[in-house]
Amino acid sequence: MTSPFKTVVLWDVASGQVVRRFRGHVGKVNCVDFNEESTVIVSGSIDGSARCWDTRSRRPSAVQTLPEARDGVSSVRVSPHEIVTGSVDGRVRRYDVRLGKLYSDHIGCPVSSVALSRDGQCVLAASLDSTLRLLDKESGELLGEFSGHRASSYRVECCFSERDTHIVCGSEDGRVCFWDLLEGSKVLELPVGKGVISSLAFHPSAPALLTTHSGTVIMGP
Repeated sequence: MTSPFKTVVLWDVASGQVVRRFRGHVGKVNCVDFNEESTVIVSGSIDGSARCWDTRSRRPSAVQTLPEARDGVSSVRVSPHEIVTGSVDGRVRRYDVRLGKLYSDHIGCPVSSVALSRDGQCVLAASLDSTLRLLDKESGELLGEFSGHRASSYRVECCFSERDTHIVCGSEDGRVCFWDLLEGSKVLELPVGKGVISSLAFHPSAPALLTTHSGTVIMGP
């Protein structure tokens, strides 16, 4: 869970009790993600850093800090050996944890969300010019652009469907939009409600989508 008070909060889902509070960011926390084993939390902040926290340790400080962003980190995604961040400075950064290398791709517009394809080959970046860009993860090559939603002022999330066949993104006007990944065409608009669709997540194996807007969480097929 993110917090406006520069803190990452870890909850026990069964009891509803706070397990840990991780402090170290000097600005509001925008985003968090777990690694596959839920042993590490990666958080991104408006202070321009991403920080890694060990959930098993009582150590109060981050185990690693990634300070390369020149503006706020708006989105983080974690794979088995990589951390991908999107930043308001217009860059998508990929940290290879095994090799200790950083790869950076310039989008040219503030990045509001990033997502990794299920097959690990592509990175999807949503930016504040109402455009989604599909990048080859290894080369940074632009594979496609997708538009038709509204995203110019607020952070709206994007993701892949459970089989990587579609790209999904929220919109500032209450819609969730779907594009065919191969053809690049928009195939569906779901009117969820009024207000910004700020967050969404696709089920890892079933055609089910979770969305949030105006303080409401909605799950549907």
